[in-house]
Order: sequence, then structure tokens, then C-alpha cells
Amino acid sequence: MTTEVEDRLLELAVVALLTTISGELAGVTAVVSLGVTTFAFALAALLVVMTLSLVVGLSRLSGPDMQPVTSTDRTH
Repeated sequence: MTTEVEDRLLELAVVALLTTISGELAGVTAVVSLGVTTFAFALAALLVVMTLSLVVGLSRLSGPDMQPVTSTDRTH
């Protein structure tokens, strides 16, 4: 299960890689620098968001019911 933020950051990382490749093919170093920098930031942000998503997901898991079981006294 992914969040919308994770999807957007992954899309940004892919676009940054494509920008870097096209800048390298065109020989424009400014575009390559922009692409590499954007990819690094998108990847770091994606790692943070995925970690936070995992922590929140684990904290929402319901554990065993820790309430004491009430016994009923039945007469047979």
C-alpha cells in the first residue's frame, strides 16, 4: 500500500532520471546537475516518507486484547 506522496516522489525521481539522461545526451551540464540534485532530494524524501509510513502503519496494528477476562460463576 503506497500513499499519494510516495507515488508523487517516485514520479519525481523518474522524471529527474530522465532529465539527467536527456541532459547528458544533449551535453548540457546545468540540466545534468539539476537532474542529479532533484533525483537525490526526491530519493531522500521518498526514504523519509516510506519510513514514516511504515512506523505509522506498525503503530496502528492492533495487538492482542490486554483486558483481563471476566469469569462468570455458573452453578451447575
